[in-house]
Amino acid sequence: MISKDMYSLLNEFGKATTFRQINTSAYDPSTGSSTKSSTDYSVKSYMAQYSLTELTVDSIVRGDRKALLSAFDTSGSAIPTPDEGDLLVGVGDTVRVVSVQTIYSGENVVCYICQVRE
Repeated sequence: MISKDMYSLLNEFGKATTFRQINTSAYDPSTGSSTKSSTDYSVKSYMAQYSLTELTVDSIVRGDRKALLSAFDTSGSAIPTPDEGDLLVGVGDTVRVVSVQTIYSGENVVCYICQVRE
């Protein structure tokens, strides 16, 4: 039931957002670095504040928010699972993904709850 509620929340109140997946190439010892590239996906997301009781958890700090992120882009294609360091752009600012919880309906991914930080 919770997955249906989240799906409805995204459809009714979600805002257009760019999910930017950061890709890092393998480390090149000759240059001493690795290169980064990114892939953008247009998705719907809903931002919410953590409650005061959730702030007592060690990994959640003041200013963190949760972003409910659709598992599908606006064309209906599945997006890759967000990972630490990926970005959400266009929800009033740019925020970085700190952690991700995947929400399923049966075996199907419905959405992601991302802890995000500026």
